[in-house]
Amino acid sequence: MHTGYCSPTSSPPPSAIQELRATVRVLPPQDSYTSTLRNNVRSRAWGAGIGCSFRIERCCIVKKGGGAIDLEPRLSHTSAVEPTLAPVAVERTMTTRAAASNALRQQRFVREVTIQYNLCNEPWLKYSISIVADKGLKKSLYTSARLKKGEVIYLETHFNRYELCFSGEKPRSIGSNSSASDLEPEKHQNNSHHHLQNGDRGAMEHELRDVFRWSRCKKAMPEVAMRSIGIPLPAEQVEVLQDNLEWEDVQWSQTGVWVSGKEYPLARVHFLSAN
Repeated sequence: MHTGYCSPTSSPPPSAIQELRATVRVLPPQDSYTSTLRNNVRSRAWGAGIGCSFRIERCCIVKKGGGAIDLEPRLSHTSAVEPTLAPVAVERTMTTRAAASNALRQQRFVREVTIQYNLCNEPWLKYSISIVADKGLKKSLYTSARLKKGEVIYLETHFNRYELCFSGEKPRSIGSNSSASDLEPEKHQNNSHHHLQNGDRGAMEHELRDVFRWSRCKKAMPEVAMRSIGIPLPAEQVEVLQDNLEWEDVQWSQTGVWVSGKEYPLARVHFLSAN
């Protein structure tokens, strides 16, 4: 991204693309490295010497059907389209011309998304509560509904990767209508013992509740390897920490997530689906 071969977007890449390959040349180390801003990405400055330097010499797209497309770098490009502030997606009904003309002025703004590299050196989103928050008031836009449809949330601390996925439905009691008839003793035909005859009892009412699974990934794997194994990951690839969680048991904060009373400070977040 810093050299301009590619730039992150909110839309997924075309399905015909299999992978992006880069040719890197190892060079002698320098005494220091200055910070530069290219393609809306600023590199960090390094003051101490390291073992080596490297330079990206070539980058190409490999297509699924075979063949490759060479990409050209854009070392001095600064996009005017990518804003520092991005409007929040809010539901609003415009009913008058005045409201429509003032729409731009009435927009709310949040800070732009920041990219971080995960434990496998792949670009993920820096954790923010706005990423995992519900996207609207409709139930289909709830984050829990997205997980029920097949999406899985992967979250990372600086040392571990965790998986939050939908695990099914379970019944929960919401009340009972029971009526018991009077208990009366009755003499048994064959002996003198007594037993109690129970009356009919009303059935307990239940409702189905969505439940979720919170697990620690035993090994942080690249996305290609994860998709080849299966999303969500199979049981042998994870350590289940909490199962049969209701959505209210997962509490998000500005710095992490609380699961059944335990806090996990988060650094990165990524949504994946089996499709």
